[in-house]
Amino acid sequence: MKTEIRLSASLVPVALASTIALMATLHAPAQQVTLSPKTMPAIGTVDERYQSYNIEMLEVTGGRFWAPYRSQTSAPADAAQPTPGPMPASLYRYRAPIDLTNPKLRKLAAALGPAYLRVSGTWANSTYFQDTDAPAPTTPPLGFNGVLTRAQWRSVIDFSRAVDANLVTSFAISPGVRDTNGVWTPVEAQKLLNYTRSAGGSIAAAEMFNEPTFASMGGAPKGYDAAAYARDFHAFEAFIQKEDPEMKVLGPGGVGESGSLGPMPGMNLIKSEDILKAEGPGLDAFSYHFYGAVSKRCLRIGAVGGTTPEEALAPDWLSRTNHDQEFYAALRDRFTPGKPLWLTETGETACGGDPLGVGLHR
Repeated sequence: MKTEIRLSASLVPVALASTIALMATLHAPAQQVTLSPKTMPAIGTVDERYQSYNIEMLEVTGGRFWAPYRSQTSAPADAAQPTPGPMPASLYRYRAPIDLTNPKLRKLAAALGPAYLRVSGTWANSTYFQDTDAPAPTTPPLGFNGVLTRAQWRSVIDFSRAVDANLVTSFAISPGVRDTNGVWTPVEAQKLLNYTRSAGGSIAAAEMFNEPTFASMGGAPKGYDAAAYARDFHAFEAFIQKEDPEMKVLGPGGVGESGSLGPMPGMNLIKSEDILKAEGPGLDAFSYHFYGAVSKRCLRIGAVGGTTPEEALAPDWLSRTNHDQEFYAALRDRFTPGKPLWLTETGETACGGDPLGVGLHR
């Protein structure tokens, strides 16, 4: 099913962010704009699941996630589990696993359906799937930083069915899944696919792993580069073609390349362009991530590219999503022409969001 987009070509032939910026500038109370959707020409279509949402893998498993702002300076840093890449422990606090059986949560999420539910994020890159019904071990197996149990993944499958959300995910690429030559193997992906099917679920689409442009933060081996990604992707793509050819392969899932975000200390950027040159064909859709700024958390460790409430309502900041879309669409057109463009992760600001008075990040 497709949904038509109808916009007046003479009034607002721009993306949603620019529309919001335009509306914010209309201060004169006497000014009135009348729109008649039925008379507007259709300029495009979107899938019925176009507006979708994400649950971080760490929220499913429990673990050290972004610390709430109200406790960042008062609560002691919990160092029970490692942090992603070079990030300091002070930015994180332990969070219990999310309760996906909560009736209110399910009712609210169902109102967003039909949708896609993406369960991924940085922590998914190094999560071990415990393919037994035993409780999770207190310490993850060697080469992993977290543990996903059958019961937890079953709760994701049940939730997705209850709210009409097709599952999207990614797979582990940490040292625990690599052979003696350091090459990615499908040992964890195979377990997850097998159990998903046995539980009556399916995975609609997946990126090989989360944000390869910042592979050093996501648990990839030291020195990981575009050539290493291409080598791993060829193994991944061959595995998917054999085991689940109906699943859409998304990628590369890059972020932070168009200038919207400043450099992150201690992290080397791998360009999506270099990844695409090296990997060749195999993608069913071109995916990317977008953040228009970094939060106060990462500003404290030397990152640049923050914002303020005033800047967050300005046309320049609101149009950054258009800028990134154009950047990645150009790469799509060069390397995977004709493929759909998927924005698979976005948010107010990177590093867990800012307390800008919107009540979303506590």
